[in-house]
Amino acid sequence: MSPRTNLQFKQIRANRKTQIMKSALELFATKGFHGTSIADISTHAGISKGLLYNYFSSKEALIKDIIFEGFDALLLSFDPNHDGVLTREEMKFLTVGILQTIKTDIPFWRLYFAMLTQPAIYSLVEEKLLTKSMHIFGMLANYFKSAGSTNPVIDARLFTAILDGISLNFVYDPSNFPLKEVTDKILEMYKLTDESYEN
Repeated sequence: MSPRTNLQFKQIRANRKTQIMKSALELFATKGFHGTSIADISTHAGISKGLLYNYFSSKEALIKDIIFEGFDALLLSFDPNHDGVLTREEMKFLTVGILQTIKTDIPFWRLYFAMLTQPAIYSLVEEKLLTKSMHIFGMLANYFKSAGSTNPVIDARLFTAILDGISLNFVYDPSNFPLKEVTDKILEMYKLTDESYEN
């Protein structure tokens, strides 16, 4: 048997990290942050505590990585050309992209949203999430201002609140929630449909 390559070692490490984070996510969401120990996580993940500490220095570091990874996944559709300005086409892309991202792993997002409502967890990530969010709100407000809004900050807040509400309703009732139809309605409301481009 030939020795593993650096690429194989990186893949093994990435897989192990994902395994730990998934186990921690499930335990944090069901037992609570304080009710879950590092030993619980290592047992659930099927690894030793010592090996777990090779990946994460503490529960706090672990939960931060979980939250920030989830948040960043939601933002993959945001400002795809990274120029700091949202066009109408990019608004359509991010609206559809965010809601499709939620659809990719419903159990993960159900647990993710549940964790954000736990004060002990939210306090650990609040500062960084607010910093990231304010940049997003600024870009959204500029978009609505350029679209003629008389109160672009409120419109930006409303837009994100609508997407949050859709996401929460969908992850807790995916069988009955009409995600496609609701997405189409949001695109229509914000004049992001193909027809709106032609008018």
